[in-house]
Amino acid sequence: MFPFALAAGPGFTAEQIAAFFLALALLLGLAKLLGEAAQQSGLPSVLGELVSGLLLGPTILGTLAPQVAAWLFPSFGPGALGLEVIFTLSAALLLLAAGLEVPLSTVWRQGRSMLLVSAAGIAIPFACGTIAAGLAPGFFGLPSDAPLAPFVLFCGIAFSITALPVIAKILVDLNLGKSDLGAVVISGAMLNDLVGWIGFAVVLALAAEGAAGASGIGTSLGLTAAFLVVMLGLGRPAFHRLLPYVQAHSSWPGGVLVLVIVIGLLCAAFTEWVGIHSIFGAFIAGVVMGDSGHLRQRTQETIHHFIINIFGPLFFASIGLRIHFVESFSWPLVLTVVAIALFGKLGGCWIGARLAGWPSRESLAIGFGMAAQGTMGILLGQMARQAGLIGEPLFVAIIVMALATSLISGPAMQRVLRLQPQRSFADFLSERLFVPALAARTVRDAIRELAERAAPAAGLRADEIDRAVWEREQIVHTGLENQLAVPHARLDGLGKPLVVLARSPNGVDFDAPDGSPARIIALLLTPNDDPGAQIELLDLFARSLQSPATRERVLHARTFMEVRAALKIQPEAGHEGQQR
Repeated sequence: MFPFALAAGPGFTAEQIAAFFLALALLLGLAKLLGEAAQQSGLPSVLGELVSGLLLGPTILGTLAPQVAAWLFPSFGPGALGLEVIFTLSAALLLLAAGLEVPLSTVWRQGRSMLLVSAAGIAIPFACGTIAAGLAPGFFGLPSDAPLAPFVLFCGIAFSITALPVIAKILVDLNLGKSDLGAVVISGAMLNDLVGWIGFAVVLALAAEGAAGASGIGTSLGLTAAFLVVMLGLGRPAFHRLLPYVQAHSSWPGGVLVLVIVIGLLCAAFTEWVGIHSIFGAFIAGVVMGDSGHLRQRTQETIHHFIINIFGPLFFASIGLRIHFVESFSWPLVLTVVAIALFGKLGGCWIGARLAGWPSRESLAIGFGMAAQGTMGILLGQMARQAGLIGEPLFVAIIVMALATSLISGPAMQRVLRLQPQRSFADFLSERLFVPALAARTVRDAIRELAERAAPAAGLRADEIDRAVWEREQIVHTGLENQLAVPHARLDGLGKPLVVLARSPNGVDFDAPDGSPARIIALLLTPNDDPGAQIELLDLFARSLQSPATRERVLHARTFMEVRAALKIQPEAGHEGQQR
């Protein structure tokens, strides 16, 4: 909860209601405006949202016009209580959205690579954080009334958490989301988030031990463990069976949206009642529901956009309302926190990836991918600050660290992997590996048909190719937006990269994010000992078909040479704009 006194009073007056709605309108409008501006400048949108809070909080508005700031954002009374409820709800829904992006079945399918990368990526930065905070608690700003053990444990968790939404966006921007490297990064980040938030819930319970006593914390942790067992053991299959019924008897997407939020709020209420923060219940509810195969990606995207575009800006803007950023900024602390978080995560994930058999360059790229903390780091810091675990200087340092690691992650991965394509996707095509009209109607049949076409050129058996590609498809669906799909696999015994390009007259449902069936499908086969080839092909495919005009020409080309020409010669921006 927010660390300021609340006096509910008899209720809202007309003036207080006007101020409340005006405050929300200003906060949401300015946060969204600056968030969009930041995104268009190549920066995380959360940076603009945080700046909006600083502009309306004590850092700027509170300094220039303190009476206006106090009227809009009071620190006590009904207005303050109303804002606190909105911000607490926003935090819970943000964690619900984050939990929906943690499909447990996908995590476990990554097996050894995911476990090693995630374990080392948690253990090493956690050890660095706890040791540093334990040796110098005063430097890190241990509050005078905060217990040492929860503070030290929190510092370890803060340095080892990841930002799954930020990581997913980076991988999409680099066209790595469907690659093996991207799958390891995503699954490792999912497990990191799950372990991190469970650990943070325990830390919050430990921090409350002084008030609740040993028996109180024991009861809280026992009920929390029972909650986890019930939700993961019974909640998952129950939701999986309930979801089709709701989809069949309610309008889309309203029925599913309400169901997800209701379950999330019920779980948040339970964990808050047992003494563990409400955000933990919301997060676990998201994990349970996100693992259902009936929850289509398009529906998940709708829920995500609803929460992220309304409650996300409100929450991150609210951070600046209760903190004076300039007064709380400490260069030595900021640099120390950034260094520990970045190098601890890099070192840990690099070691884990190397132990899993990844080459050194790809291991370093995995480390940079896992280093991004973004929204999750800021959210974690805000919750700890509200609980009185940390002071404002450390909270400001965590904000800077979360933003810095997110800004560094993408460009560093691009540089390490040398993602500068020297060839065109058309250079990998041949007429004998072109299927002008795919007969298959299902994903399974499409992969089998493409494998049979690829087998003679690859010098491998068709069933061997089919099995490898199908197993890869089970880990993460390879459907892309705009009617594209890239089923792929890395194979032993393959001499060089090979591409089979096919068109499907009726489309094949590869579970794309936008729900569109794939009409242009590229089977990408690469040697197992050359992971960079797969990344290059995925990048070239996405670049070659990013233009709507190019996709239309490929779909309507009469010969293979026309297809190759359409992919080789990209339309100029002005000409394409006229066609649209």
